[in-house]
Amino acid sequence: MNAPVITALATWVPDAVPLSQWYDIEKRLRLIEHPGWNAWMTSWQPDYKRYLETYWNAWNDGPVPGEHGLTGPGMVPVETGTGLSGLAAKVANTLCAARAPDAPAVDIVMFCHSSLDEHVSTTTAGRLRAVAGTPCFPFSVSQQQGVSVFTALRLAADLFIAEPEVCTILIIAAEKWCPPFSRWAAPHILQGDAAGALLVERASEAARGLRLVDASTRNVAPLAASQLQSRRAVESAWAPALISMIGEMLMRHGHRLNEVDEVVGHLGSPLLTSAVCKTLGRPDTGLPHQHHAHLGTSESIVRLAQTLSVTALPQQAVILMWGFGLGGYVGGALLEARGAPFVYVREDARCLS
Repeated sequence: MNAPVITALATWVPDAVPLSQWYDIEKRLRLIEHPGWNAWMTSWQPDYKRYLETYWNAWNDGPVPGEHGLTGPGMVPVETGTGLSGLAAKVANTLCAARAPDAPAVDIVMFCHSSLDEHVSTTTAGRLRAVAGTPCFPFSVSQQQGVSVFTALRLAADLFIAEPEVCTILIIAAEKWCPPFSRWAAPHILQGDAAGALLVERASEAARGLRLVDASTRNVAPLAASQLQSRRAVESAWAPALISMIGEMLMRHGHRLNEVDEVVGHLGSPLLTSAVCKTLGRPDTGLPHQHHAHLGTSESIVRLAQTLSVTALPQQAVILMWGFGLGGYVGGALLEARGAPFVYVREDARCLS
């Protein structure tokens, strides 16, 4: 059988700190930031310069950034004890330690990230290969932000078909933000540190968890930071692509729009949430998106683990996951409950509840 099954999940969300405390941390970090990113920052400024200048003027002058058009959660998860590699290793170690001694070895490790906090000679994917404890093939999926995990799941499904000897794939997603990169991705979207892991195994009689039915990502027109909270911009550029992708996934597998039992989406865009709820005939969750930091590539795994930790899904329940990447991506996955996977959740309720 080639169908992938998610048999275990682990998440790590560090304690949330007040924004004022993060600004103090950031000020100290900027004194020692690496100058090699200057050329990159210059190329990045056409779309974001106005927001960066506003942010730094507010930061240097002392007022809360919200007074200058930047509004977000009052708390943001910040990892102060380790870097990107360490965060990824935390969740990888958790899943590897939870496996039975006679479990099949990990064949492939995929590392999803969009933040840059590693040296080219000591890549995080390479470290995760060592964490897995057996010879395996590691690689990274980067620069798709929040939809990277959906790309990784699609790759896992394809690898199980193309490579009959591959039985176990470890997908790790982690983000750790530090200067010169800003936590502000848009006027109302603040990025937090976090990590999540999925253990994906080839379907078998013994495999219990969430069967991957389908996974897909799409490129959409990138939006400038000023457009991310514009109903017209989001509805005309991103919502149609996301809704079309969801409809096609359901249709391919014989499901109607009203046959989805659980929806796990990204926070950060209430307009996309409303569009998905309306399409599926479900009440809008009404979640206060502005009170939550976006967790980048780990967002989908953290939200799925949260859902599974508080919801007992019936056998063959259909779960729809969806998300977006700020660089111009939408993505989703269709899962089916085939038993309960192992779930480990470490989070700070102040920034996720």
